[in-house]
Amino acid sequence: METLLQLDKDLLIWFNSSHSPFWDVIMMFFTRIEFWIPFFILVTYQIFKYKSKEAWWWLIGISLLILFGDLISNYLFKNILQRLRPSHEPSLYGIVNLVKAYSGDQFGFVSSHATAVFAFAIYTSKLFKNNIYSLFIGIWALLIVYTRLYLCLHYPGDIIGGMALGCGLGYFFYRITRWWVYRLYPQKPFARYKQVLENSDAGILIAVVALEMLTISFVALKLLKLGFF
Repeated sequence: METLLQLDKDLLIWFNSSHSPFWDVIMMFFTRIEFWIPFFILVTYQIFKYKSKEAWWWLIGISLLILFGDLISNYLFKNILQRLRPSHEPSLYGIVNLVKAYSGDQFGFVSSHATAVFAFAIYTSKLFKNNIYSLFIGIWALLIVYTRLYLCLHYPGDIIGGMALGCGLGYFFYRITRWWVYRLYPQKPFARYKQVLENSDAGILIAVVALEMLTISFVALKLLKLGFF
């Protein structure tokens, strides 16, 4: 266990070692879930577009998996195991980089961010059954959890634990929601496995995220030039 914990610290220091003012600003924006609200709104629109009368049940499933993910990660893991975040670990003071002294709450295992984004990724990829979207949402989820390492808010072990929990919750709530929806709205067997999201709409989702990222990159450069950071 001591060897694993030391490896966790060493990996964190490696992930956290490269910093610049530009990337500090970018990561502070990217790590905030509310920054991605336009993307979430568009996903909601696509669910209504393709699922029509079933859509509310699928959205309730997403809401429940996020709620349970937050409750489980906080009350069954963080508050019981009480593993300090690296940003609160005295032995790492002066070794790791904290951006704008942002340290988060006291405990970090498991990562609630990793739980939420991977639950969302698994659930929506199973729902849309589109390979382009599945690849994209997997990369997006990895980007979010990387920001947590960059900002020194979690150890890699916290992230891996959150990813595992999120994947399990995403799959579980997808299956439960699908079972309930198919009881309410019976479908032919082949219809359950066909692609839901068109490639063109998956491209629009990707374009929206790319536009968000480019916009905040441009804003960050301007703010840095003006001396705001």
